[in-house]
Amino acid sequence: MNLKNSREVQSNLVPLYLKNKRLGKVHSKFKNGLNIQFEDELIYISHIQSPLSAHGINIFRDKLQKIMENVNIGDIVIFKENKLVFYSTYNNIVISLEEIDKVDLRIPGIQINRREIKNTVLYGVLRDYDFKNNIGLELDDKSYRYINLLIESDKRNSKLNNEIIKFFAGRGKGLTPSGDDILTGFTIALLAFNEENCFSNWIKDIRFIVDEKLTTEISIAYLKALTKGYLSYNFIELIYSINFKEKKIIYEGIDKIKKIGHTSGNDTLFGFYLGLEFLIRN
Repeated sequence: MNLKNSREVQSNLVPLYLKNKRLGKVHSKFKNGLNIQFEDELIYISHIQSPLSAHGINIFRDKLQKIMENVNIGDIVIFKENKLVFYSTYNNIVISLEEIDKVDLRIPGIQINRREIKNTVLYGVLRDYDFKNNIGLELDDKSYRYINLLIESDKRNSKLNNEIIKFFAGRGKGLTPSGDDILTGFTIALLAFNEENCFSNWIKDIRFIVDEKLTTEISIAYLKALTKGYLSYNFIELIYSINFKEKKIIYEGIDKIKKIGHTSGNDTLFGFYLGLEFLIRN
């Protein structure tokens, strides 16, 4: 899968989110993009040099800059005739989704057997990485206890799932707290090997337990997309790289993820590594 940063693209989850929606608003603004909210769905708009979000649209930088300069949080956004119309104090700005290519960001299945995970180059690289000094979660005795539960417990046990998820959800700082990112990475690994739908209880529990009482709306948006089976582009690449034998390519993919947020990329990689450990042990 190769996504060149020279064209406007949208996740194929976006049309599903916008179906039967009309009235939205600008939810939040950041350095490289903004979220718009339609009911309980968030859509992230960024520029074409950014990795495409699971629920995102990447447009040309000058278009994004125009939107960022003219709209404020709370401004109305209307979806009609396959167009997003931003109503700002200064002027109205239109993004036509018909002209933006769709990219399939559904989680790909892994072709290798679980027993082969420990022999992959990707697993070896992650196993040797210094997560302790690069993640945002404080690794104290309690954290280690729940990390061990995460990689040892039966994911059909919703009572244990509930306890584990509530420990990690919202733990740490940032728009997507470290604990949420660890849950995300862990769940990515499980979904990639979910050929028999044997982790359905875990997915269901993530979906219903993590809410605004536990963590941020931004984090919930990513976890929600994940439980629907959609991932940001960089993590699609990470899944594919488990089939690769060239360390250089794997390191390049991991380095892209490390750059996400302050520790968010490292936290998600740590969760993914723990997911691989779980699959190897179970």
